[in-house]
Amino acid sequence: MNIFITDPHLKGGGQVRYVANLAGELVQLGHPVTIGCKTGSVLEECAGAARCGVHTGFVFRGGLRPNAWRNDLAEARRLIRESKPDVVHVNGSQDHWVFAAANRMLGRPVCLVRTRHNTYPVHNLLPNRILNRNWTDYQIVVCEEVRQRLAKQSAFDPARMCSIHNGVDAERFRPDPATRNKARTEFAYAEDEVVCGIAARLVPDKGHAFLFRSVAEIKGDFPRLRILVLGQGKLDEELKQLARDLGIGDTVQFAGFREDMAYCTQAIDIGVQPSIGCDTSSFSLKEQMAAEKPVVASDYGGLKEIVTDGEEGFVVPTATVRPLAEALRKLVRDPALRARMGSAGRRRVIRDFTIQIFAAKTLDAYRQARAIHQTRTAGG
Repeated sequence: MNIFITDPHLKGGGQVRYVANLAGELVQLGHPVTIGCKTGSVLEECAGAARCGVHTGFVFRGGLRPNAWRNDLAEARRLIRESKPDVVHVNGSQDHWVFAAANRMLGRPVCLVRTRHNTYPVHNLLPNRILNRNWTDYQIVVCEEVRQRLAKQSAFDPARMCSIHNGVDAERFRPDPATRNKARTEFAYAEDEVVCGIAARLVPDKGHAFLFRSVAEIKGDFPRLRILVLGQGKLDEELKQLARDLGIGDTVQFAGFREDMAYCTQAIDIGVQPSIGCDTSSFSLKEQMAAEKPVVASDYGGLKEIVTDGEEGFVVPTATVRPLAEALRKLVRDPALRARMGSAGRRRVIRDFTIQIFAAKTLDAYRQARAIHQTRTAGG
């Protein structure tokens, strides 16, 4: 299957990782893949590593920008005509509109698939109904809760949607004692310290403040408890000040953005994802589970589809402090529980959330989409 995958982002993030991981695995399975992205984007670099083709002629700017729109529309039409992909898989608003319009102008020769990556609402307006019902063949949603929500809106056809969680490289995150010792030495953690790790952008949606407040509640009982913050974002200084105000400034280590997440994850004992917005199918949560770390997650979005409360970790109500603190208390004081839940987490990832499972399910969605496209175009 000849596949063209697009994304409008310049920098990294979960959506970019989704595209890069999917493209790389599809190439491994023998499918020619081309990534469409902005010049100088993270995806341009990823395409080489994934052995994909890459096209960087797109601007992909939001809003009413006639020059950018004309450029991207011309590029999309040319690529559809010349490359003749079996599937165009779009991942954002800008690339969706561009390729949907280009495909429509050419008589809809190509099957068009959109992945929806977050919990942002889709307004029930006529343009959205035209885009999603008329000009798009199939929608992939990265968690079931959001799929069910969108399926109730008239902008979407529930018969042309499915949910597929993204996947992670379980082997890359396999627990390794030597790497753990090296990582803990780098971060200056003693063996008797219990480290809670959060890997997320420093933005309100990720809920760092709730983790900090929860740890402040129990820190008196567990003076060897630590927090490792992996990520960067606009709340950097605000969160550092919050930690100082809560009296846990010495407990929290801000490590910034790291490329070597498989290495860093080995240093922690408990993974935490207290999101209060946006999250649907967390990469970092699955990676922590793949590394045999017990996890605590909020019940926001698709997080509760990844973790079964009491099995691989604990699921707590969104935007709460006391339940999160109590879940952490159980794990911090009980190494055997941490080991048991960590092992269960890795088994869960291998069963449901590997990159291989993710790619296989996406290929199945492409096949369904192509069959739907053929039926719809045959019917005019």
